[in-house]
Amino acid sequence: MSERGDRAVGPRPVTTQTRRDAVADELRRAILAGELRAGERVREVHVAQRLGVSRPTLREAVYQLIHEGLLEQQPYRGVVVRVIDEKFITDIAAVRVALETLAARAVADDPDGSRKARLNTAWQEYRAAHTSQDAARLHQAHVALHRTIWDASDNSMLKRLWPTVEAQINVAITVDESARSDPDRALHVHERLIEAILGGDHAAIEAEVERHTRASADELLDILAARKELGDSAGSA
Repeated sequence: MSERGDRAVGPRPVTTQTRRDAVADELRRAILAGELRAGERVREVHVAQRLGVSRPTLREAVYQLIHEGLLEQQPYRGVVVRVIDEKFITDIAAVRVALETLAARAVADDPDGSRKARLNTAWQEYRAAHTSQDAARLHQAHVALHRTIWDASDNSMLKRLWPTVEAQINVAITVDESARSDPDRALHVHERLIEAILGGDHAAIEAEVERHTRASADELLDILAARKELGDSAGSA
């Protein structure tokens, strides 16, 4: 799998019944856990053997993660783990603040109640996922909640843009969840956002989207920087 040779950490075998999504989930987990490091090559034969899957299935999962932005194809090197750096996180946050504010305001300006009803359904599903303590289910509900804000806006351009940016938003959310490991905080942050949208006050919506997205991204960068500093200190000790 890596240029450092076989080792105990890294992607773990999955059952032969699983397909692309399970392989993609395991590779994503290994990347975000730091078991596959930025710039590290993902060697097809080794990975397929390690996971116990066919090479075509692995390729499908790799293509999915390339689309998401976790992996990238480099000339002469092949597929490598992409660096999720400060610029990636801040760029995604900037886009989300602009577009999700627009979407959230459109949901709040609900002409017949259907937009808010769709958002409330997604919110109840998120709360149920939080109660289940199933990390995978909670992640899916998290992404679905934001997708619903865009979709329920009934803005045709926002609905067309979502598939273009969903993969990158998914990565940003996954990095945040992995770094914090605090689902209770996430619940309260989303609760404030949903209450602002359902309340209909545009100023409150703008403030909560800013807090939810850009301020959270700044906090995330501080967390990652502190961990890197701690790791560098430990390595030099």
